[in-house]
Amino acid sequence: MSDPATTSALGAFFGELRRRRVIRVAVVYVVVGWIIIEVASTVLPPLNLPDWSVKLVIVLIGLGFPIAVIMGWMFDLGPHGVEKTMPSPPGKDADANVARTAAPSIAATTAVETPAPAMAKPESDRRTIAVLTFVNMSGDADNEYFSDGISEEILNLLSKLPQLKVASRTSAFNFKGRQVSIPAVAHELGVDIVLEGSVRRVGEHVRITGQLIDAASDSHLWSETYDREMKDVFAIQDDIAHSIVKALQVTLTPRERRAMQFVATSDPEAYDYYLRGRSYMYSMARRDYEHAIRMFEQAIAVDSKYALAYAGMADAFSMLYRYAEASAENAARANRASEQALALDADSAEAHASRGLAMFISERYNEATLEFDAAIALNPNLFEAYYYYGLACSSQGDYGKAAQLYLKAMEVNPADYQAPVFLAQAYASLGRKQDEMKARLGLLNTVERH
Repeated sequence: MSDPATTSALGAFFGELRRRRVIRVAVVYVVVGWIIIEVASTVLPPLNLPDWSVKLVIVLIGLGFPIAVIMGWMFDLGPHGVEKTMPSPPGKDADANVARTAAPSIAATTAVETPAPAMAKPESDRRTIAVLTFVNMSGDADNEYFSDGISEEILNLLSKLPQLKVASRTSAFNFKGRQVSIPAVAHELGVDIVLEGSVRRVGEHVRITGQLIDAASDSHLWSETYDREMKDVFAIQDDIAHSIVKALQVTLTPRERRAMQFVATSDPEAYDYYLRGRSYMYSMARRDYEHAIRMFEQAIAVDSKYALAYAGMADAFSMLYRYAEASAENAARANRASEQALALDADSAEAHASRGLAMFISERYNEATLEFDAAIALNPNLFEAYYYYGLACSSQGDYGKAAQLYLKAMEVNPADYQAPVFLAQAYASLGRKQDEMKARLGLLNTVERH
């Protein structure tokens, strides 16, 4: 396991990057720079300017990048113009989280955004819902993975129901730590129902509070507080999911009822290791993937039939292959872990998506296609299935299908930055310059919103 002090310091650093919006500045700069280079490449040659003029533009944009990042760290553009960014006061984030959870809902706090008007009901009969990250009330930042994991597990349970359109984890969790009213959250995510809550864990005792809120009326549809032992955490998640289904008056088929009742593991220790492993999976750092693998191995050591732990391990090895070390050994390990995940749970969308990714990095595209199709059939709200499927199609030169899959991935997860980039590349390969530019500008809008 990583050094807690180091992990905390890194978390604080990245939190400060987000607060100062440095990442947004960097992404905007790269996108705008790319647009300028494209325009220069098109406009300058017909003007009979020297051949090096386009290269000069590229060099100047490259030199300006570190300056833009430094300026993004030091200054912010606010209502009074350009202002120097002040350091975050000690304990500010923790105090904000406590204040947010102590109120009946986010709407009761001081909102920094104007509430959006009530939204019209979606044209289809599917209800739209977002599961916000549950606030960690344990007083220990090291328990953050647990509160995030509880939220994610409930989100995954609801995603299995075709009657619901569930905002993706990335989209919903983007509001973590932000003081935003429920109507504003719902408007930005395109949903009419929001689930929020808090988690307090002390040793083997856990207290989980959940509340379901209708965005249009900003009123509670359901709320409950659970004081249980850690061993009962699965029952709590199941109870919350079924309470939401009842509140939304969703009728379940026998298969959907079984899917909602399925528990990947009954061992709380294995589950705890699994959540720790998943918490390392949302970066592109080799060290984090290696930490994730160790946590998944620990989960499997406790429960050898834990399919999701094998799927998580397969994803970690696949990502290690893609972003750090494209070795035959990593590909083989991803293959074995994904194969075991499917053997243990053939009805898991996550297992099929993991298997598809493992087949994709091994260039076994036909098998990858079958797995991605199976994952989508089992869970139409699984972002990774569309996204990785799109990457596989792009690798085979099928840019038309890849573009469709990236669009679907963006529909499932409007806050994602990667799919629009690959969508623009797919349009570029198809020669659809206008659509490519729209995709680039759409990425800019996404960055501005987040």
